[in-house]
Amino acid sequence: MATQGTYYLDAPSLSAATVVYDDANLTTVAADGFYSDGVISREQSSGVLLPQQACPSCNNEFLVGFGGSAEDACDFLSSSTVTGDDPTFCNCTTFTGAVFSAAATGTYYVSFGGYSVQVSVTLGNPIATVTGICNLCVTSYALSGCGVSNTNEAGACFDSSNFPKTLYSDCPELSMAPGCVLCWDAALTSPVTETYVFAAAQNWDMDGNGVIVSSSAIQC
Repeated sequence: MATQGTYYLDAPSLSAATVVYDDANLTTVAADGFYSDGVISREQSSGVLLPQQACPSCNNEFLVGFGGSAEDACDFLSSSTVTGDDPTFCNCTTFTGAVFSAAATGTYYVSFGGYSVQVSVTLGNPIATVTGICNLCVTSYALSGCGVSNTNEAGACFDSSNFPKTLYSDCPELSMAPGCVLCWDAALTSPVTETYVFAAAQNWDMDGNGVIVSSSAIQC
């Protein structure tokens, strides 16, 4: 990951320089490595700058959706311009932007071009680290007051009454039917594995992989 710092050159520009220094007096040669001004990149090896290379991957700006869930990010409920470390959004491992330094420490999501990724943010740090795979944005619907059970329909009813949960589906509440998916997350990547679920005011028999098989014969 690239880091920013102040360095000194023996010429007016990086392209014309022969050495990068750590001090304004040009007495301490900077460590070997790659240095960039955002336009070109040059490697310093044994204290000498090697030929320059263009920086096609520098300053890759994305207008992203930002939020506490993949759903919020994909819906662009909040948006901000950030810079990624790769020209392709899904290949980025870090993003840099003011929106991250202003956010409380925690896990968030950013989206761009129909895809979302999970990022880790530390309050005050403008750099967010990607901590999840790139997922296709899908429309999901939150279902509150749900219950789950691997035993029977009664167990799902008990769970919904005493330990209500929020599940997410690719079907809106009024359109729940066999074939709809139920997951624990808004990105619909963590399917409900229990075989009995109470959601949208009725019990459902599940296939164990988050897909509704049928409306249960026994209801709450």
